[in-house]
Amino acid sequence: MESFEKVFWYFAIPFSVVLAIQLILTFTGMGGGGDVDTLDDGFDVDGDTEGDGGVDSSFQLFTVRNFITFFTVFGWAGIATYHTGASKAMTIFAAITIGIIVMGIVASLFYFIMKLSENGTMNLKNAVGATGEVYLSIPERKSGIGKVQITVQGSLKEMEAMTEGEAIPTDAIIKVVDVLSDHILLVEKIH
Repeated sequence: MESFEKVFWYFAIPFSVVLAIQLILTFTGMGGGGDVDTLDDGFDVDGDTEGDGGVDSSFQLFTVRNFITFFTVFGWAGIATYHTGASKAMTIFAAITIGIIVMGIVASLFYFIMKLSENGTMNLKNAVGATGEVYLSIPERKSGIGKVQITVQGSLKEMEAMTEGEAIPTDAIIKVVDVLSDHILLVEKIH
């Protein structure tokens, strides 16, 4: 085997082993979160760039995972192309091109998979405009707190509520007008 072909084997074997280990860890649930996965202006060690529990759905082409994929495919594509009788220049061109294409496909797959994930954190701003029912009567003009049942982000919630108008009795239908704090809604009775 000549030294030109050995270079591709030096890429193919070690990166294939690393890729296999990475895939096994990913499928067994041990491969997430701790991967140094962002190579831009800083390293993101824990994967939580947005404060969203580790879900970063931005498209990232230059990650450790993608570099491992590129060099694995680069090595095997170079070996396969060279064995077809292609010239050295054509072998290098084909290996780089195929490596970049597969790296782009893998990055796209992870991007679209991450877009499918759902963040379970409730955002009360999503409750504005929602209707519900009074569970415990709400005193008039913000003089006290009552409770309402509303559906927020597809889940029925019991929340504390106040009103700026007249008192709202139990079982009345209300509409959320605003969010006063992290856990108190401003509501109005629907006539």
